[in-house]
Amino acid sequence: MTKTLTLAAQVRVPSRQGNRELESERRVLGVVYGHGFDPVSVSVDASDVLRAYRQLGTSTVLDLDIDGKKMAVLMKIVNLHPVRHEINHVDFFAVNMKERAIVNIDLVVVGESPAVKLGGILVSAHKSLNIKCLPADSPRNIEVDVSYLKVNGDHITIADLGLDPKKYEIVGLGLDEVVYLVSAQRVVKEAEVSENVEGADAEGADAEEKTAE
Repeated sequence: MTKTLTLAAQVRVPSRQGNRELESERRVLGVVYGHGFDPVSVSVDASDVLRAYRQLGTSTVLDLDIDGKKMAVLMKIVNLHPVRHEINHVDFFAVNMKERAIVNIDLVVVGESPAVKLGGILVSAHKSLNIKCLPADSPRNIEVDVSYLKVNGDHITIADLGLDPKKYEIVGLGLDEVVYLVSAQRVVKEAEVSENVEGADAEGADAEEKTAE
């Protein structure tokens, strides 16, 4: 069984002056909330929360230790500074490990598509999926093997991802929903460009003939 990551947090009293002091101490402001749980303002070490985010993302449960009291949470919303690309605020969602919750899971492409090697374009219809599952079953991401896409028009549906229906419920989409496909758009565009060039060359040749006459 994989050990759950623990992130230390401290309760804070929201105030403009206090927030500035925490930020100067390299602490990230946050809030903890959840069903049947009164929201609590907290702060966490900037390096620790960035490390946890890179390792777990927003779909994997971690233990948040608030002044010695642990609870299972998801990093629900992570705000990044537009210039420094550092986390400047994070929302933690307290979960009940025995109740299903909706999480957003990223789709990650693995493998190489023979159709793409031949000039096709890999089109992403969905970059992530909303999935309802027990927090302990929530995956870091879902791998999509595109090596099965061999010719233009081939596609991968949600059903092809092989998710266990007993564990995972896809929210808002049917099993026949396409997540990735290969399009011949690049080939079409190249053909159009070729035709335009040939047409321009032909017009140029006609103009030269008329000039010569």
